[in-house]
This record gives sequence, C-alpha cells and structure tokens, in this order.
Amino acid sequence: MRNVRLIVRATLLALTTFVLWVVLMLGWPVAALFGRAAVWPAHMTGVWSACLTRILGLRVEVVGDPPPRGVLLVANHLSYVDIVLIAARLPCSFVSKSEVAGWPVVGFLARLVGTLFIERDKRRDVRRVGDLIRARLTAKRTVVVFPEGTSTNGEGVAPFRSSLLEPAAALGIPVYHATIRYEAPPGETAARDSVAWWGDTDFVPHFLGLLRMSGFSARIVFGADPVQESDRKSLARSLHSAVASRFIPMPPGEDVCLTSRTSPASS
Repeated sequence: MRNVRLIVRATLLALTTFVLWVVLMLGWPVAALFGRAAVWPAHMTGVWSACLTRILGLRVEVVGDPPPRGVLLVANHLSYVDIVLIAARLPCSFVSKSEVAGWPVVGFLARLVGTLFIERDKRRDVRRVGDLIRARLTAKRTVVVFPEGTSTNGEGVAPFRSSLLEPAAALGIPVYHATIRYEAPPGETAARDSVAWWGDTDFVPHFLGLLRMSGFSARIVFGADPVQESDRKSLARSLHSAVASRFIPMPPGEDVCLTSRTSPASS
C-alpha cells in the first residue's frame, strides 16, 4: 500500500509540476503586460504549494493571520516542507543555502521562482544577499528568512543568526514571525524523523519516505505583533523569543496526531 501511495503521489506531483510550469512560462508575458512579472512566479509558487499540500495529505492548522505583503517574515526551520507550508499562504520568495541551486529539479524550480541563494560562511555573500533582500522589501515584496541557518529536529528553536536581519533593522521596518510544528499520525514514524529534515539525511530518500506516509499534520502560528528594532542582534533575540515561546518540542516516538481537529489545507 505504501509503495502504491508513493507511485500515485509521485505521478500526481510530476503532472502538477509540469502543468503549472507551462502555465508559469506562458503566463509570464501576460503578467508583464500588466506590470506583474516580478510577482507572477511567487503567485504560481503559491498555487503549486497548495496543490502539493493536497498531494502529500498534509493537514494544516493555521493560527493567526498571515502578514501583509511586502514584509520580512521569519520562522523556525524544520524541513523543506516549511517552504510549501508558507508559500501556500502568501506570495513570497525565500532565502536558501547555495547548495539547493544545484539540486536536480528542485534547484531549477527554486531559481525559476526567484529564490535568493546564499553562502552563509562568506561575509561578502551575506552582504550581497542582504542588499537583494533590502531591494525586495523596498519594492514591497515579501521575503521569508529562516534565521536558524539550518533545519533542526524539532527539539527546540536554535538561536537566530542576525546577519540577514540587517536590511530590516537598517530600514526600520517591523519584522513578522511564525512558528511551525509537525505531527505524524498513529502508526507512522514520529514527525521528528519523518517530516523534519536534519543532520546528514539525504533529500531523495527522505522525500520518498514522505510520499509513502499516510499523511501528516502541520501547525503554523502567525504572530500578531511584529518586532521592530534598529539593532540587528537585538532584533534577532526578540524574534527568537517570540517564535520559541510558541514552539512545542517534537519528541521522538509516536506523535499524537492533529487529524481530529484539522482538515486538508485548512486555513
């Protein structure tokens, strides 16, 4: 049954991705005529993410209202699923580690939709990406940053790095925040090991395992009050406190599923 589920979902994902890619490419010139070329990829990414949510059997509980457009949003980082979860709810672009650009298919799609790739260990590249974030914020385009710098296993929220928060601090704009958590249903491996993507786990085996699951649940809490600080390190500490205060650790072992109080892709 699990292998049948894998085949069906992989087929649906491939077909959906191809169809929406065609729509993206054909619609780009039309979007340009209406001055929407810059945001067209983000819009289509949202459509693709909403479809992928259904394909994966991801049941979502949303608490609070997503932020307005044209802001910087930060969140804790557990998995590549975080991107799907957020993109399905607001048009945005993401900052991702440079290695993703070279991944088959995923890297191509990420480049196509305007992902900002960064080599975090190179100060010059951090400055370059910071300038790009500033430009997008000035143009009223939403940018999502995962300040932990890497995905974690959900035991807690790692300290936030402040470097990519510099544009918001310098511009004096409020930064919005969200807290993400996953749960797996009874009989499945705990979300800590099946949904969270951390350590040295390879992407392909992990994603195939995700496609085999009967489903899983996500809870995303959007903070009501954005944080505004002129110092990026103070901003990082305040945002970390806001996100961590709402985070419930994801333990090893079987999870208690959210299925009974959520519905597929609910919002």
